[in-house]
Amino acid sequence: MEDILAAGITRRGFLRYAATAATAVGALSLTGCGSQRASEATTDSTASTGSAALFNYALNESPQALDPALVNDFGSLELCANIYEGLFRFKGETCDVEPCLAESYDVSDDGLTYTFKLREGVTFHDGTAFDADAVVTNFERQMNGNAATNMSYADFVFGSDATGVGVKSVEATDTHTVTCTMRSPCAPFLRNLAMALGTPMVSPTALAKASGDMSSAPCGTGPYQLDSWDKDSTVTLKAFDGYWDKDNAPQTETIVFRIIPESASRVTALSNNEVDIITAVETNSAPTVQNDGDTVVAIDGLNVNYLCLNMTSTKLADIAVRTAVCQAIDIEEMVKALYGDYADAANSLMPPFMASYVTNVSYPSYDPDAARDAFSKAGVTDLVIMTYTTAMQYNPAGGQALAESIQGYLSKCGVTLAINSYDWTTFRTKRKEEYFDLALFGWSGDNGDPDNFMNLFASSGSVAAMAHFSDASYDALVEQGIQTPDGSDRDDIYLQLEQKLAASLPCLPLSHTKTVCAYTPSIQNFTMNPSGWSKLAGVTKQA
Repeated sequence: MEDILAAGITRRGFLRYAATAATAVGALSLTGCGSQRASEATTDSTASTGSAALFNYALNESPQALDPALVNDFGSLELCANIYEGLFRFKGETCDVEPCLAESYDVSDDGLTYTFKLREGVTFHDGTAFDADAVVTNFERQMNGNAATNMSYADFVFGSDATGVGVKSVEATDTHTVTCTMRSPCAPFLRNLAMALGTPMVSPTALAKASGDMSSAPCGTGPYQLDSWDKDSTVTLKAFDGYWDKDNAPQTETIVFRIIPESASRVTALSNNEVDIITAVETNSAPTVQNDGDTVVAIDGLNVNYLCLNMTSTKLADIAVRTAVCQAIDIEEMVKALYGDYADAANSLMPPFMASYVTNVSYPSYDPDAARDAFSKAGVTDLVIMTYTTAMQYNPAGGQALAESIQGYLSKCGVTLAINSYDWTTFRTKRKEEYFDLALFGWSGDNGDPDNFMNLFASSGSVAAMAHFSDASYDALVEQGIQTPDGSDRDDIYLQLEQKLAASLPCLPLSHTKTVCAYTPSIQNFTMNPSGWSKLAGVTKQA
């Protein structure tokens, strides 16, 4: 397997690395059985090209909703990425930004005014026209106090007067021209506008009909539109005949997404030809999948898997105890045991190919004797960890296995660790309601920009709230990083932010995991973005 990290790709280089980043494991056969629905024993109709009219895609979690402004989960992401589009998009398998619904743009010399020329002749799935007013509607629903509490990307993208960053105002200057005035320069703004969540365009007409919530009635401009949704079972998308981008028009008429939370069940479904594509493949399952003649693909993921330390826990309030927790865990050994060659031990929140300075970040190293002494001195003999059971792209082993591994290390240092584990949907609720000292969590980046990682621990970030971490100087540096152009000065700001986290320990980075997916020999042209989602318009299945 080619190791992209070993190639020494820098953060800016990462934004440009292309399709060669994906490494295919195993031989790709060009023969395969005809496409079948998982719940039917009938053969799908076949297009004149010899391609099947349908393929099945396994999701590891049920989508929360299908409104891109209201979700941040993988299940919703995979669907929204194919239903909706933004002003910009990422090129191929990179985080390079290219025009999408905006044909071109201009930025003023002071970085405070963006003018977007919109693509003409684009329609939403409901037949209404995409125009400048649609952009204004989509922006303003998340700006200036309009955002709903569950719009997790609103502050991140559009900012606020309180923080002094983000979009101050947006105006339709003519039918196909939009002008955005910024509160301050924003280095990641275009990358933010290319994300698959937060900034894609929804139909204003459909939005009004849905009373401002598109969760169950999605309507975008993308290559696919919703056909049916059987909650926690299947979601079916059908090709949008009016799609504007004829060069990238859907090649398969129907995609059935099957919700299969258990990793072993996804592997079995692939082996039985009940599904054609699976993601979040557990590392110990990869050889089995390969031996069955299916293709396994692993790319360096834009992610981090980490341990969250609750700074308001009476047992962890002392930095010495948080340090002891970190010292108790042999991260190198644990990561190797759980993930094999499919992950690397983390030394920072950001993956190494995004941050060339990771060797200058120092978290407490493995020292069980020091940890044992610190726990004894503080009188800490037991802790509680909260985790999820679902295999995630940043943790394909699943949260239970990872928690049990940490439990074993802490036990050797005289601390009993109680594990409270929940399915992913329940975990997302419990983490806000139930007591814990430690929690397992992770992040898959949206756009290849360091702000997308380091903003998580700003005071408004959900992860900061989870760890109860608050640092005004950290927040100020985050704002400075947003306003600083790409280059060495900006890199230095993110180094300082990483060092602040390492000094305060609201978290302990554990690993950066390769995104592992698999598909049957009949599938052609399947690729995955480093952010963990796939554009499926070009995918075909041989009949």
